Amino acid sequence: MDMLLNKLFEKVSDNKFSRIKYRVKRLKNINGVQHAVIVDIKDENSEFLVAISVLEDKNKFRIL
Repeated sequence: MDMLLNKLFEKVSDNKFSRIKYRVKRLKNINGVQHAVIVDIKDENSEFLVAISVLEDKNKFRIL
């Protein structure tokens, strides 16, 4: 799981011009389930907590 740190992800959407890019800032374990704290590349102050399984879903995120 440490291989995800500092990886870039892109949110998949129909609009190819406004896809948001995220960077994995740190990993967090909540009730035995691994989560990732991601930040928008353009706005480092806003953090989102998502499960690792969401990042691995090809319909939601894409690894750059």
